[in-house]
Amino acid sequence: MTYTITVVPASTQAGRETVRTLLNDGSNSIVRGIYRDPTKAPPEFTASPNFTAVQGDVSASPLDFTGSDAVFYIPPPPFHSGDVDLVEFATNAANNIKDAIEKAGSVKRLLVFSALGAENDHGIGILKINHISDKILQTTAPEVAIVRPGYFAENWAAAFETAKAEPPVLYSPMTPVGHRVPMVSLIDIRETCARILFDLANPLPRRTHAFELYGPRHYSTEDVRDAVEEITGKKVGIVAIEVDQLAGFYAQEGIPVGLVSQMVEFTTAGLPGGIMEGKFGGDEDTVWGKVELVDALRHVNKA
Repeated sequence: MTYTITVVPASTQAGRETVRTLLNDGSNSIVRGIYRDPTKAPPEFTASPNFTAVQGDVSASPLDFTGSDAVFYIPPPPFHSGDVDLVEFATNAANNIKDAIEKAGSVKRLLVFSALGAENDHGIGILKINHISDKILQTTAPEVAIVRPGYFAENWAAAFETAKAEPPVLYSPMTPVGHRVPMVSLIDIRETCARILFDLANPLPRRTHAFELYGPRHYSTEDVRDAVEEITGKKVGIVAIEVDQLAGFYAQEGIPVGLVSQMVEFTTAGLPGGIMEGKFGGDEDTVWGKVELVDALRHVNKA
């Protein structure tokens, strides 16, 4: 059976990669990607007769999900909005999604892209966006899946630029450098999300199904360094960004002033002593991916 699947916003990393998978998986799904600027939709998507780019902004305008069988919502980071109130931003955006689903009346399944630690109501920094979204949307559709992936393996791509320096280095806010946390490739993310969206014939384990998505194992900064060394053939040094240096690091990275403290709290949540410490073991619902960190980074380096 052919389903109509709406991805919003489709410009996000997870949104883009899931759209790509849906268009190429042979399911013949009809995919609607919602963008603030539809002209930014990739040509490879717009060339497909099964894809339509639609204008919409989760934080500012009514959304139209008419005819959608499934919706994939990725709460966007508010970096484009400057200094904003995270609670207000997340609440307004999630309520816009909720209103659109209720108005459409056709949505059978909602997939919400969340994050590790989003079940907590404090101590998670910018992830409070995900906590709020999860709470508002958890019973919005007949079935709701909430996926909480580990840290994106591909977000270490900048290491290939700093590895070109003399001496080659890797900057990491994840300390101690031997501390392992869940990381997962966008390849595993997109395949997991696409399967949930088009496999509507198979019910979820429960009406609201929240689960963690990990890579095949957990990784540390040292593991990232080893992967970069294997790929580049260079000896790479680690520059560890200690906790008291995080604010300056994120400010230098261009994070809006009002969100720097949120990024610091998000980072420390996954470090020893943080609210997520000891909670990376997984459970019977956890999905373990197949793509190793080194393979995810090798793919990025070739792109």
